[in-house]
Amino acid sequence: MNLNSNSSMSDLGKEEKRDASTVAEDSSSGKAEEKEEKRDDASTTAEDSSSSFSAEIDATTSLIAKKAKELEQTLKLFERQRMDLHPPSKEETPSYVKFERRPRRVLGDFNTSDWKAGRATWYGGPSGPGPDGMSIYTGSCGYGQDLGNHFITAVQTDGGYDYGLTEECGKCIEVVCVNGPTRGFEWSELGKWAGCQEPAVKSVVVKITDSCPCNHPNEGNKRWCCGDREHLDLSYAAFDQIAIRHRGVVDLKFRPASCKDQGKVVSYY
Repeated sequence: MNLNSNSSMSDLGKEEKRDASTVAEDSSSGKAEEKEEKRDDASTTAEDSSSSFSAEIDATTSLIAKKAKELEQTLKLFERQRMDLHPPSKEETPSYVKFERRPRRVLGDFNTSDWKAGRATWYGGPSGPGPDGMSIYTGSCGYGQDLGNHFITAVQTDGGYDYGLTEECGKCIEVVCVNGPTRGFEWSELGKWAGCQEPAVKSVVVKITDSCPCNHPNEGNKRWCCGDREHLDLSYAAFDQIAIRHRGVVDLKFRPASCKDQGKVVSYY
């Protein structure tokens, strides 16, 4: 027996086993690294996807905010154009209208007992009736066409269609359009879109010639004239001097005035 030969063969076998073991370890390590790389790639892909989705949301939110701002600006421009497109016509602005400017201190404090808070709608037209058929010449005070001029108003009454105004008929009041509970503020019932031409600046003097009873066939009366607030139904001529007609309804401050001033429009500066 050749011991050296056997020893060499034994060493060779051990070396081959070590090589095989190393190859196996390398293979196992390579697979582990490959799995780790795949996990890293998957994680990176997920993070990229999440980041991309978040960026899309941010971009969409930014776009919506931009469009909302553009829409608000467009609406404001539209309102100005509507006001410009529908000023009182020469036919609707009587020649007897008296314009005057007064210092603002003459207006006084709206919070004093001199002023009452109210709300106003409008009715009638140059020839008497308005779009809803209600005429300024058929007021329940019985004046017919003897109104003085078209600067008149109906007032809320607890009476019926043709009574309840004995103490009010023929009185005159100064009316100022203001922003308030109905419209003009974010918290207003009808939103922030103002109905006044110049809030708390312009006034008009009107004479009471009609009633605005809750008990009336007109559905609008049930909404506005049933006692939740002081309410005036101004003539088209009076409303056009202080408010934007297509707004339909506005808030007011009003106080007693001399009927010598019926039809007077005052700007307080």
